[in-house]
Amino acid sequence: MKRGALLIAVSMLIPHFALAGQTTYNDEKAVIKKDLSLEYAKKLGFKKGQILNMEIVDDSTMKVYVDECSFCGVFRNAKARNDIAHKTLDWFLNKTGYKKGNVEWYNGNKIKIMSISGSLSASEIKLGSSCSTR
Repeated sequence: MKRGALLIAVSMLIPHFALAGQTTYNDEKAVIKKDLSLEYAKKLGFKKGQILNMEIVDDSTMKVYVDECSFCGVFRNAKARNDIAHKTLDWFLNKTGYKKGNVEWYNGNKIKIMSISGSLSASEIKLGSSCSTR
């Protein structure tokens, strides 16, 4: 009878141990993501609040979420926009070790503003449908 009670107690606790491990992992991922966002913003010289979030996804894609209002003039200026795109692709490829990659910029509403894909020597920039690029 004691073994049965012990088995029931252990079976009830196992899911809690598994969730505790996942929570810690998610917390660590959040810290790493925040550190990468800060590193990226600092490296490219962005001001506080301009980069809302940044994430590197598994298929060699980096997504950057920006405060659209603070980038309004930048995204309208083709030279400045292209300069940011190329510098970001360079940072991303150096950080990950990939030869080719894709960087996408989104506003706070998760509408794609622009993207750059390719390598350091050959890349293509595409504009999204956001009002900030018009």
